[in-house]
Amino acid sequence: MSIKQAKDARFSGHHAVVIGTSMAGLLASRVLTDHFECVTLIERDRLLEDGEPRRGVPQGQHIHVLLKKGATLLTELFPDLPAALAQRGAPYLDSIADVRWYHFGVWKARFPSEIKGYSQSRPFLEQCVRRCLATKTNVRIIDQCEVTRLCASEDNSRVTGVHLRHRNGECSEEELAADLVVDASGRGSQAPQWLVSLGYEKVKESKVKVDIGYTSRIYRRPGELSLDWKVLVIYPTPPDGKRAGFVVPIEDNCWIVSLTGWLRNYPPNDEAGFLDYARSLPDSSLYEVIKDAEPLTPIVAHRFPANQRRHYERMSRFPEGLIILGDAICSFNPIYGQGMTTAALEASILNECLCRQLRFHTRRHVAGLAQHFQKAIAKVADGPWLLATSEDFRYPETEGHRPPGMRLLNWYTGRLHELVSSYHVATLRFYEVLHMLKPPIALFDLRILFAVLFKRRPSQPDIELHYSLQQYQVIEEDSLKS
Repeated sequence: MSIKQAKDARFSGHHAVVIGTSMAGLLASRVLTDHFECVTLIERDRLLEDGEPRRGVPQGQHIHVLLKKGATLLTELFPDLPAALAQRGAPYLDSIADVRWYHFGVWKARFPSEIKGYSQSRPFLEQCVRRCLATKTNVRIIDQCEVTRLCASEDNSRVTGVHLRHRNGECSEEELAADLVVDASGRGSQAPQWLVSLGYEKVKESKVKVDIGYTSRIYRRPGELSLDWKVLVIYPTPPDGKRAGFVVPIEDNCWIVSLTGWLRNYPPNDEAGFLDYARSLPDSSLYEVIKDAEPLTPIVAHRFPANQRRHYERMSRFPEGLIILGDAICSFNPIYGQGMTTAALEASILNECLCRQLRFHTRRHVAGLAQHFQKAIAKVADGPWLLATSEDFRYPETEGHRPPGMRLLNWYTGRLHELVSSYHVATLRFYEVLHMLKPPIALFDLRILFAVLFKRRPSQPDIELHYSLQQYQVIEEDSLKS
């Protein structure tokens, strides 16, 4: 059942609490409004109306990409969102034709496609989504408030609510009862400690250490420059190259420019160092467009130590009434832009699990939901986890468990990256996988496999170079069903 098919199917009289107003928390809350009488969001930060970056999202001042799959799911949840983004100045772009991308020493091919969407800053998108969510009459948002622990039944088999500490000057505390608690509090989630305190085993974790660093700033988009692109991406060629750069258009006729370095090759956050780092990228295009551009903000830095995955699906016991999602489950190297779209996929799985629960439990309770959900979203994370970690494993210094066959996979995808510069069938398939419209296995299409192995491009008639809207809608429908 798709998100938009959930109608008037609710756990009568029930209350859901969501910890964190991250994108994962906002999307999960929107799904819950279709199933619960009341949904309460708890946020540590003060939520401002002007869309300013907040402390709880330290990566919010850097580039964020909403992939096509994620944009489709967000539009299902919030039909008015695209109009709101457009009205407030988010640029609309074609993710193939408008993106000039240098990678593995070549420029990726560009041609018109239907992989289109809006580009905006993370705080701006989050604000728009939060405003759309706030129109739901059964939603309550409490900011400047933190969850200090879980409340549970006498035998600790079921979570019954949360203990709150208000941080708005009063420092008061209270317990808030809930039939379902959703932890969407991000990488810093306290769920592992909370579960241990309730007598559960410590959750197993997987980490792939990359020590990546960002520095970013916002520029006014130069009106006098004549450019044939809207997005500029400069990637290195591993394992020697470790520096990347991005120019992405956002609202208010601005650019957000981010410089990135792997394995402690951190870009500096001073004026001269920022420009010198841009000049050192594998191609000079980024430096040339920002050297005389007008900066609007200071340079900000962010560091990301490791891809991290918590395997709640492997726990032998898990309490009823608690589910965990978003970065609290799995956080990827942000350079690949998968986080928000994975959160949207998890929200879709949550909807399916709740619909299933209502179909098979006439008493309309959440017993049995938690473990089923954690196993289901673990499968959702498998694809983006593989894509992110396999790219990071191109560097011998990357720390973490290398699955069998990783060297062969990296050899194949390295050839594929080179192929994407000239073979449009491979280019389109690469972007479909990147935007999560197709699974990673689609990169092994026989035509692409043949071209990679033998360095020979099969003929590619014009009909293969462009998707009509009707054809693309079929792809979208098939992707949603899967």
